[in-house]
Amino acid sequence: MKLINLSRQEISLVIIFVLSIVFFAYMSLAGAEKQGLAEPVEVVVKEGDTLWGFATRYEHPFSIDEFIQWVLQTNEMQESNLIAGQTLVIPVDTNSR
Repeated sequence: MKLINLSRQEISLVIIFVLSIVFFAYMSLAGAEKQGLAEPVEVVVKEGDTLWGFATRYEHPFSIDEFIQWVLQTNEMQESNLIAGQTLVIPVDTNSR
């Protein structure tokens, strides 16, 4: 009984494919774990507030860029411009509360 006869190149491609799937699965789980640590909290924007400022003022499990992208996506914003009085949902680290 002959099993699959693969060349070295084909075996290498299969290994790379499997490792890629494992890597992306790990990265997805790591992102989900971060998401689980962030509790959405509403804040009211004051004059001069910026997303960068919120990202540095509050504790959260994200990088500053990830924080800003989370806020933009969650609040369905196209730009990072803020208006005084605007209410935003931001992620706050549940371990810091």
